Amino acid sequence: MSLILPWCSRASNVLLQNATVGDSVPDMSKLTPRERTTSRFAGLFFAAGCVLVVIFQATIGLYFTRHYFVAHFLLGLFLPFLFYSMGGMRLTFWTGMALTATWHFGYEFWEDQLGRPIYTPDWDQIVSGTVGLVAAWATYHAWNRHLDARAQSKTAPRNSP
Repeated sequence: MSLILPWCSRASNVLLQNATVGDSVPDMSKLTPRERTTSRFAGLFFAAGCVLVVIFQATIGLYFTRHYFVAHFLLGLFLPFLFYSMGGMRLTFWTGMALTATWHFGYEFWEDQLGRPIYTPDWDQIVSGTVGLVAAWATYHAWNRHLDARAQSKTAPRNSP
């Protein structure tokens, strides 16, 4: 719990500082350079995912076809990064993960079942969405490890031969 509170406090302070009444876009100048870089990366990654979905929909078709499970994977992979692009902080990424998981699993386990005579979950779609969420976490983890390694290499003393 003591590890969670500092970054939650930092994230909420930045969000509160960036938010003004009537302003829906946060002030990017108040974010750290790492948060700005991460926010841009997340936005570009989400946009690339949208382009990929449009290409797949135009070529093989995703929705209401036998390839529908691919749409669930792509949803799980790319949607959390829409939220991550709104601040480039852990809080925004994990908010995106939570909302994406809630929407995906809520739809599959509850709303999708309302029109069916018996309870029959679509396990291929449930598993592919779960794999997409795990891939989103792996992408998030790899990106942050890359930034950590880059920051350490900049601060490490250089040995001259």
